[in-house]
Amino acid sequence: MLEKTVVRPLVLKPFHHSCWITALGVIVFIACVLGILSRPVGMLASIWPANAILLGLLIRNPSLASPAGWLTAAFAYVLADLATGANLNQALALNAANMAGVVIGFLLFRRFSAEHRHLRRARSVLYMFAASSLAATGASLVGAFAVRLSFGTAVPEAFVAWLTTELVNYVVLLPVFLTAPHPDDNGQSLFTATTAVPSSAWPFLSLVVSCGAALAIGGPGAFAFPVPALLWCALSYGLFPVTVLTAIVCVLTQIAVASGALRLGVSGVAEATLTSTRLGTTLLALCPLTVASVDAARRALIGRLSHAVDYDYLTQCLARAAFMARAAALVAAPAVRKGGTVVMMLDIDRFKVINDTYGHAAGDRVLIAVARAVRAVLRSDDLVGRLGGEEFAVVLGRQTRTDALKVAERLLEAVRTLEIDLDDGLKLAVTISIGTAEVSAHNVGLDGLLLAADRALYQAKDAGRDCVRCAVSGV
Repeated sequence: MLEKTVVRPLVLKPFHHSCWITALGVIVFIACVLGILSRPVGMLASIWPANAILLGLLIRNPSLASPAGWLTAAFAYVLADLATGANLNQALALNAANMAGVVIGFLLFRRFSAEHRHLRRARSVLYMFAASSLAATGASLVGAFAVRLSFGTAVPEAFVAWLTTELVNYVVLLPVFLTAPHPDDNGQSLFTATTAVPSSAWPFLSLVVSCGAALAIGGPGAFAFPVPALLWCALSYGLFPVTVLTAIVCVLTQIAVASGALRLGVSGVAEATLTSTRLGTTLLALCPLTVASVDAARRALIGRLSHAVDYDYLTQCLARAAFMARAAALVAAPAVRKGGTVVMMLDIDRFKVINDTYGHAAGDRVLIAVARAVRAVLRSDDLVGRLGGEEFAVVLGRQTRTDALKVAERLLEAVRTLEIDLDDGLKLAVTISIGTAEVSAHNVGLDGLLLAADRALYQAKDAGRDCVRCAVSGV
């Protein structure tokens, strides 16, 4: 559980940090006011999102857990109570419990690996539930006495009410923050993807229908109506969308119970009813979250296996089989032929001499450095693969022969500028030779193009290396 962190926390400049601290206080204040407004007379709030929101923000951005951040959050808690009519002693007592729960939760989640902290492993939801339960218990031990002083409620009754309120809000709301995409990520890598492209709207529509049926039919069993639809969503959509949908359903359920819109077959909205519904909502949320978390772990595993099969482990270029399959499909596409496509063969000059003189470890460093330099020049949708040894192949889409020659010259220059460090402190310079062949009506397919490019490559070798040669049109 103490693995290396994968998801990067936000790194804030001083000015941005101050802005975030201020925003943290504003967010906590608003969340507290919303919770206070949901509080039945003489009871705890039906919905109390502030603690889960604060904990989620601190987990995603640990730099906010500074003395200024904690003080700002505490001030926002107290200010919200004072602004809504509470006296100072009552506000301090109640919010001491709120802060205690958040502190315990933050310390526990810091001990989790990044994968578990962001619910990307099969047991992550269980760990999240355990940490949330401990945080809720810690807050309840303090809060039970605060509620006794504020509302005159018996300590055991207050403890149970506080515990269930804290637990449901942590389990329902916290996963939204834990699984939210990182703002610095333009797209997630193959290994860390937590979202999937929705293949159908039917799971979502079934969720809407099941929630409507729960309101229309009512009764104690209405809680279970959305479960099948949520499980369908968990298997159809990504982890983050499922946490959002689950949170919406659970929050609306709590509101519906507190307002009487969801008829449970009991008279009035007693504290015992709210306690039962909080526990039911907590358990309802765990099912789709667990399924979505397990599915995310499965997707990540499949992604790693697919990457291991499709990519060369040393250079991280496409492996020969994967390159040939993708390149053949690309070359055969009619649109590609119209837009202009060029195939290149690249070979590291005198690579055998490098291996014989400096050893295979140095040769591996050369391969890695050259591959990295080549990928840096190419566009994201160009294909580059390692066909074997020191030989690479490239497919450039939407490129004329003239454009491809310019790309080839940039590739030559990028490799020329490399200085590869050796174990004895020496730096090794390398060059490559390139042969190109353009897709045309005369080509017979990828194999013919690679053969033509390979012949041009040998012409570049005969011409002195570190240069590019083009295959004769129609070859």
